[in-house]
Amino acid sequence: SDNRATGALRVAIIGGGIAGLAAAHRLRELDASLDVTVFEASSQLGGVLQTTRRDGYLVEHSADNFITNVPWAVDLCRRIGFEDQLIPTDDRFRKAYVVHRDKLVPVPDGFALMAPARVWPVVRTPLLSWRGKLRLAWEYFKPPQRDVEDEDLESFATRRLGRETYERIVQPLIGGIYTADPKKLSLAATLPRFLEMEREHGGLIRGALRQGNS
Repeated sequence: SDNRATGALRVAIIGGGIAGLAAAHRLRELDASLDVTVFEASSQLGGVLQTTRRDGYLVEHSADNFITNVPWAVDLCRRIGFEDQLIPTDDRFRKAYVVHRDKLVPVPDGFALMAPARVWPVVRTPLLSWRGKLRLAWEYFKPPQRDVEDEDLESFATRRLGRETYERIVQPLIGGIYTADPKKLSLAATLPRFLEMEREHGGLIRGALRQGNS
C-alpha cells in the first residue's frame, strides 16, 4: 500500500527469520524509499538461527554453516558487512560427529552428506548396524530412477541409502545446513548434485568413487 504522508510504497514482511530479514534488506537495496516493516511473532529476530554460550561452549541451535559452492550466501554476508566474521573450515578439524548412544561418534571418512566414497570407514563405523551397512552397500547395485524430475530429500536418501543411514548419518549432517523438514525440502533445489549423480552414474556410491578417481 501507499504511505499517504510520504508517498512511499509500504511493504509488510511476515517473519523475522533469515529469509525475512534478507528479503527486507534486498528490498531496501533495490529501492531505499520503500517503507518496509518486518513482523515477527517471537521476542527476537533470527528465526531458528540462534547462538548461546553454555559451559564454555558456543552452541548453535540450528544451522551452523552454509554451502559456499553457490555465491549468494557469501555475497549477502559481504553486502551487510559480515564478511570479516566468516570462519572457513579448518582442514585440521574437518570431521563431523553424531551423537550415538550418548557419545560423539565421528561420521565415516569420505562420507559427503549422502555419498560414501570410502569402504572401510563405513564398515568400521559404530553408527550403523550390520543390517544398515548391508543396506547401504546395496545402493551400489540399486538401479536409478532416471525419470524422476525431483524428489524430497528424505524420500531420495531413504530410497538410495536406506532408513538407518538416513536417520543416523544423512539427516544429522544435512541438519547442520538446512533447518527444515526433509520431507518438504526439494532435492533439486537444495542438493542437486546428488540427483545428478544418480542420473549420470547410476547411484551415489558409483558417482562418489568415480569423482574420487578423476
